[in-house]
Amino acid sequence: MFSRKSTIIATTFIAFMYLVFVPIVYAAKEYKMTDYWPFKEGAWWEFNDGKIEITGTEEINGINTFKSLETGSCSENEEIERGGEFNYFNDDANGFGSFSQNEDGSYLMVKISESYVKKGAKTKASFKVNDGTQVTVITKLEGTATVIVPAGKFKRCLRFSIKVKGVHTDGSYSYWTEKFYLAKGVGLVKAVRIKQSGNDADCGFGPCCLDVFNGIRELKNYSLAD
Repeated sequence: MFSRKSTIIATTFIAFMYLVFVPIVYAAKEYKMTDYWPFKEGAWWEFNDGKIEITGTEEINGINTFKSLETGSCSENEEIERGGEFNYFNDDANGFGSFSQNEDGSYLMVKISESYVKKGAKTKASFKVNDGTQVTVITKLEGTATVIVPAGKFKRCLRFSIKVKGVHTDGSYSYWTEKFYLAKGVGLVKAVRIKQSGNDADCGFGPCCLDVFNGIRELKNYSLAD
């Protein structure tokens, strides 16, 4: 039915299409972080264990940040200074992260992720806190997931893991790991404390420890101050 020449041409064309389009289809999708947690003054997120509210803006070391008031379990943790206030940044130039204030008034910048991330992307930050503890934070985008919480059903949320390890001045160490989920156009919808060393209580995106709501934070309501 077909000549040998036409068969060769057809086979070559199919091979070419496979080589060109399959990598495009299966290439890792890139996600823009500003799409997944839109900070704006007046916005708030209410969870089963408290609330996050953006109370204003502040420039720190030349970076525009959003002042965030945490009124959940983390605000009761004696390790958190300034009454549960944090300064988050999320922009195309600097990525997504936070600032904390040192005892001398200077600020410590911790990057959580780059501005654009793909599945498998890791971000590592290492720094020393006021008591001399050397802290290492590793964040990884594991993929996407559908999340159902009291605030609703959110599809294709970014699923991150975050691992934190602290080496203390006496040589001992502590650690905790979490998974947190960001919904496009909404922000944080769920965070789960996976494990921690002993009774270690410290704050990431979820409750301060496993003893609070079994370490699970779920979004109940939110307003983006549009």
